[in-house]
Amino acid sequence: MSLKVLHTSDWHLGKTFRETNFDLLDIQRRILEDIRAIVRREAPQIVLVAGDVFDSYNPPFEAEKLFYETITSIAENGRVVVVVAGNHDSPEKLETALPLIAGKHSIAIFSTFDSSIAFSYENATARVTTEDHFLKVHLKDLRQTIAIHALPYPSEVRMGLSGEDFLNELKRLASHEPKFTCDRFLFLSHLFVQGGKKSGSERVLLLGGIESVQSELLPQKADYVALGHLHRYQAVGHCTYSGSIYPFDIMEIEDKKGVCLWHDGITDFIEFSNIPKIRKLIFETMDDAIANVPQDEDYCYVVINTPAQGTIDSLNKVYKGKLVGIRFGAMAGEPQDEVSVDVSSLSDADLFREYCKSRHGKEPDTELVALFLRCLEEARSASH
Repeated sequence: MSLKVLHTSDWHLGKTFRETNFDLLDIQRRILEDIRAIVRREAPQIVLVAGDVFDSYNPPFEAEKLFYETITSIAENGRVVVVVAGNHDSPEKLETALPLIAGKHSIAIFSTFDSSIAFSYENATARVTTEDHFLKVHLKDLRQTIAIHALPYPSEVRMGLSGEDFLNELKRLASHEPKFTCDRFLFLSHLFVQGGKKSGSERVLLLGGIESVQSELLPQKADYVALGHLHRYQAVGHCTYSGSIYPFDIMEIEDKKGVCLWHDGITDFIEFSNIPKIRKLIFETMDDAIANVPQDEDYCYVVINTPAQGTIDSLNKVYKGKLVGIRFGAMAGEPQDEVSVDVSSLSDADLFREYCKSRHGKEPDTELVALFLRCLEEARSASH
């Protein structure tokens, strides 16, 4: 028997397909069941979830329920599950379950940079504690000790630092290595490493004057570096991105989706099975789209080149819930690549506009910006 580590990330539970109202939660539910099946079949001792569990700070109740049901199911029989917060996750939201988990489940959730966090759990197969800011996992059957450095998504706001102080602390945290004796060293975080390839739905807000970090900044002695944030499965230097669990944008539909399984120094990518794909279909007219509905299980993103000669309702009816999105005429071109936004240079109003463009694909009107600024001022006044 050897150590097996399963690595997954970017579930984005509660998300809708980009620039549409198509709810992906039912598909995500099927995918998480597939992940549970992979866990049962491959029997990893450790499962790493590298951030962006949810798509927003206030996810729907069903999304939260699905997350907690999934990780408690994966943790059955004492399997160790480690989760870090991503940039889409609310640290406070992830923390709400900690009192229920503590001492009862082999689940560790890292959402803040609190150095005093302590974790203790033991069963017949594993003993899990914290030491020197690391999760220390002793696997009894293997007689091995695994050190896990779990670093939540770092930003100036979350770390309470700015400028050079922030950058220096980020470098110190990211390169931290265990001082105790261990057989394997794993690093888990949610970061954009230089050289990584973005796909369609990522929108990168700078961590604090920087968009990405050099892979050399991360611990060089780590046996496996498990990252989230980029939605395409890829290796960047000694770092591995498992990618998102499903395409969230039309530009991601050709990307492979699955999980990574690391064992014996080898990383295998296990692609999801029996999960419906999204096909991009291009038609000249609405009538063509209605007359040529695919008969398989796949979902469809329909592009119609000429102005519509019918109703979208009629299209939805014949596609029977499988229509993810639709574009007409001049809108039919591919979405442009996202641009990076340096949040340190933005005013409160501009930052709110960037957020709205990221979430809804359009800028807020003047009245909404004014309302946001009033609420922000009231919140700041109440905190002093």
